[in-house]
Amino acid sequence: MLPTVALLSLLFLIPLPGSSFGLGLDVSPAKLEVTIPPGAFSNIPITVHNSSFDPVHVQVSLADFSLTLLGQYNFQRPGSRPDSLMRWATVRPREFDLPANTTQQVQLTLSIPHSKALKGEYAGVVFFQTRPVRGAGQQIAFSARVASKIYASIPGTVKVAGAIVKMAALRSPIGEQYHVLFRNLGNAHVYLRGTLQIERNGATVDRIALPSEALCERGQDRLLEVRGKQLPAGSYQAIATIDYGGATDTGGAIGFKVP
Repeated sequence: MLPTVALLSLLFLIPLPGSSFGLGLDVSPAKLEVTIPPGAFSNIPITVHNSSFDPVHVQVSLADFSLTLLGQYNFQRPGSRPDSLMRWATVRPREFDLPANTTQQVQLTLSIPHSKALKGEYAGVVFFQTRPVRGAGQQIAFSARVASKIYASIPGTVKVAGAIVKMAALRSPIGEQYHVLFRNLGNAHVYLRGTLQIERNGATVDRIALPSEALCERGQDRLLEVRGKQLPAGSYQAIATIDYGGATDTGGAIGFKVP
């Protein structure tokens, strides 16, 4: 009987430049924001570098994406989402051999339809994945996958807006836990940063930084979770303030009791 071989595909979307962390595949740019008017097209060069000592075969694919409430990526086929950019994209070459310590340039072409209905920002990713490689005596085959994330906005139509829509305070044995739900009411991605202030009888008893640079995509919600210090019994107020890059910050407040 042949031995079972496990396939491990490693995805790294965020680092700049995009890198497979030791598996030898790097992509630049890892993130790009462009502005394209309706009816126009844009050719975007993406550079893929093999920094390993071995040759690799690279396959290129396109995908839409969304984020979960906690910020994990979900990927779908192009055209699955209303803000899909990759439904208007082509890429060449679609696959290629990349010798050790060499670079290949891939051209992403975006052809934006001529439509007055297009507004705001559209997004997608270009994936670069190697064929699975298994070393001698190894039971696990490794396949590196890196990505370039592309945002394209329609000139003069981007709206940045958002609001805190829900808050909660939860009792925990190791400190109070707070949830702050932000809703992106605009048509472009935003990054969140802010603070949560806990007051009792008008006096501040705790001040907590919310997760910094938390990404919230167009039309989506983002849940920010933080833990504060353990509070004695009593009535309190939690006041959240979030800077999302809009003209003004957004705020929210709730009252809660600690038994």
